[in-house]
Amino acid sequence: MGMIGYLQQLPMTQLNSLIARVDELGGVIIHEPFEEEVLDIDKAWHGIHFLLNGSSFGRKEPYENVILGGTPIGADEGYGPARYLTAEQVNDVSAALAQLSSDELESRFDPAGLSAESVYPSNSDWNDEDDKEYVLSYYTAVADYYRSAASKGYGMLLYLL
Repeated sequence: MGMIGYLQQLPMTQLNSLIARVDELGGVIIHEPFEEEVLDIDKAWHGIHFLLNGSSFGRKEPYENVILGGTPIGADEGYGPARYLTAEQVNDVSAALAQLSSDELESRFDPAGLSAESVYPSNSDWNDEDDKEYVLSYYTAVADYYRSAASKGYGMLLYLL
């Protein structure tokens, strides 16, 4: 199965409740019932992060928060704890993604760089046109999901399972 990325938008009241109750929940927060559908970004999470930040685990504001950013919350869910973004951070991310053209993002797709940085899944050579389409299609879903969350004033949970 591998490391799958998930984004979960949620009202700030629910996020604040989770933050307050994290110890009571035994640190396990991802199994809480949420009003909104979770966004499964499969194994494209690392490729998206690379395209936005220019390296495997590098961080460039505001793109650092899109996939691997946020404040840790709860127990290690298998590949680290979940992380959260406030509504303000979600709004900042959404605004930044809206300014990034698809042509610019596509121009950042560098098969040699992705391979050299061992971007997950590292068994890919990243030279296949399908690899590019795979990552870019999930990026579009991520940008749309952030736009939706920002329009509602929601926060976001980010996690890998």
